[in-house]
Amino acid sequence: MAGGNKVPTDNNNDSFLTDINVTPFVDVLLVLLIVFIIAAPAMTRSVGVDLPKTKLLHENGTDQNKQSETAVIGLDKKNLVIFERKRFTFEHFAGRYSELIEGRTINKVYIQADKTTSYDNLLRLMVFLKNQGHGNIGLVFDQDE
Repeated sequence: MAGGNKVPTDNNNDSFLTDINVTPFVDVLLVLLIVFIIAAPAMTRSVGVDLPKTKLLHENGTDQNKQSETAVIGLDKKNLVIFERKRFTFEHFAGRYSELIEGRTINKVYIQADKTTSYDNLLRLMVFLKNQGHGNIGLVFDQDE
């Protein structure tokens, strides 16, 4: 006889208990809930970058609150620095940097470096930008599908 436990009754009818025992089921659910509560913070992906904000405009199109600008600087395969679609050697870029950002308040700098760029050149650019007073530097990358 398969399918359940026999229940003793007053008459000799063979009847089975068809109710499911929910105690082990609830125990398993509680354990899974605790596991997901503990694991959920580890599942979030964050790289610690500040996301750019949009500017709010009045109805007449003027800035409601003057915000700082962001700059995107690139490093290509030949270790040339790309700024505003112009290519510079690092030395030329470093010499003209103050002239290139004149009149702009840059708060955040994003670096897009080719994957073949040497770590040394990337680090040299980051240290240069840090020495120029940019404390908020982020790296841009493509996420795998």
